[in-house]
Amino acid sequence: MRTDPLDRYAAFTDGEALKKASRRPLRPSLRVNLLKTSVQAFKERADKRRWKLEQVPWCNEGFFVEAAKNETIGRDLLHRIGYFYIQEAASMLPVALLDPKPGEKILDLCAAPGSKTTQIASKMQGKGVVVANDVQEKRLWVLRSSLQRSGVTNAIVTKRVGQGFAKWTEQFDRVLCDAPCTALGTSRKDSDAILKMNDAGIRKLAGLQLQLLEAAIHTAKVGGRIVYSTCTLTWEENEELVLQILNKFSDQISVLDAGLIINNEEIKIALEDSIELQKKLKLTSAPKPFLRLWPHRLDTEGFFCAVLQKKASTRDPVPLKLQAFLQRPLSSRDRDYFASGLTEEFGTSFLQEGEILFTAADQISVLSPEAASFLLPFTNYALGLPFGRIREDRMRLSHELVIHRGLRATKKIHAIPESDMASLFRGQEIPCSPDFRGDIILTHDGLPLGIGMAKEGRVRHRFPGYFL
Repeated sequence: MRTDPLDRYAAFTDGEALKKASRRPLRPSLRVNLLKTSVQAFKERADKRRWKLEQVPWCNEGFFVEAAKNETIGRDLLHRIGYFYIQEAASMLPVALLDPKPGEKILDLCAAPGSKTTQIASKMQGKGVVVANDVQEKRLWVLRSSLQRSGVTNAIVTKRVGQGFAKWTEQFDRVLCDAPCTALGTSRKDSDAILKMNDAGIRKLAGLQLQLLEAAIHTAKVGGRIVYSTCTLTWEENEELVLQILNKFSDQISVLDAGLIINNEEIKIALEDSIELQKKLKLTSAPKPFLRLWPHRLDTEGFFCAVLQKKASTRDPVPLKLQAFLQRPLSSRDRDYFASGLTEEFGTSFLQEGEILFTAADQISVLSPEAASFLLPFTNYALGLPFGRIREDRMRLSHELVIHRGLRATKKIHAIPESDMASLFRGQEIPCSPDFRGDIILTHDGLPLGIGMAKEGRVRHRFPGYFL
C-alpha cells in the first residue's frame, strides 16, 4: 500500500489537518505594483469592481482577493497593464524579509518566473539595481515578460548557473536565494506535487540548494543580508540544510530573527513551528529562528524562509574582468534627438533624469543610471524596459513603455469610452479626433492601454497579441 508523503510530518504538526489543507484550493491573492500605482488607488479601483480584499499579514501591498464567482482577475485590465501581480501570499514573504531599499544592489539568484524579482523592484522604486538570474531559456522569457509588464527599468537579466556567482565575491547588499525544490508546499495548486515526492529527488535537490546558498553567501557584501526560501516542506531542503551552512560558516554567518523584521502573530506561529520541528528531530541543541509555514496553520502554501547576515568574508576575492553589456548605449546626441522628437509629438520624452537608452539592432531599451553603470564579469541576457523601435529616423514607442508611462503624455492621447472598448479589442476601427494621425496613446478610465494608429478620424489598436 502506497503511503502518503505527508504522513512523515505527523510527528511535528496535526497530520490530518495538514493533508486536508494540502488538497484544498488556495485563496487567490495578489500584490499591488508600487511602480505603477499606490495601495490606496488600487483599493479604490478594487472597490468599484466589488472585490473583497484582506491584507496579507507580512506584505503591506499584498491582499487575499475575493472576486465575483465567474470573474477571472487575471483577465482584468489592471492585471494586464501591470498594476497588480497575481502572487501566492507565502511567496511574498521572502522579499518582505529581504527588505530591499532604493539605491541598493540586489541579486535574485533563481529569479524566474519573476514574482519576487518584481516585488523587489517595486520596493526599490527604480533606484539601485536588481540582477535577476536564471538558467533556463523558457523560464527567462517568462521572467522578462513579468519585468516588462511591471515597468521595471533597473533590472539586468542574466542567464547563468547560480553557483557561478560564488566567484564574484561581496558585490550585493542583499541576495535572495529562492531555490529550486521538491515543491511539496505547492500541492494546493498542483496536486501532482505530492505524487512526485521521493527520497532520491530530495537528496539531489538538497545538494543543489547547498551550492546555491553558498554562492549567495559569497556574493553578498560583508554586512549584507541573505534570504533562503523554498516552497517545500522537507526538512532536508530547509532547516537541516541551513544549519549545515551555519556550521560551515560559523564565524562568518549569523541568523537574523525574522520576528524582529516582521512582528506579528502569523510570523510567531511560523517561528514556533520551525523550532518545534528542529527540537523533535534533534537537528541542533540550539534551535534557530527559521520560519516554517504549514498550509493548515496559516492557510497558505507550504513555505520555508531563513534570514542570514554576513559578518565576515567567506572567500578570498578572485580577479574578474568586467564586460560591457551586449546592448550598446545610444550616444547623448542620439538620446537627445529622440527625446526632443517625442516631446514635440507627445509633450514628454517619457524619460527620467539620467536614464540611458541602449540599442540592439533597431530595438531600444531604457535602463536606470545605477543599473547602467553596474557592469558584470560575464555576459548579460537582457536590460531594462523596452522603450521602442527606430523606424525611419523616429522612435515608435513600445507597448511596455506606454502602459508604464503613457499617462505622462499631454498630446496625441485619446480616452476610449466604455462603449468602444469591445470594438477596439476586436481590432475594429473606432472614432477619434480627426486631428490625430499616426501613433497615438490610448487610455480608458484613467488607465494606459497602449498605442493606436490613427487616420482620418478613426483609430485601430496596435497592441501585442498577448495583451488581447
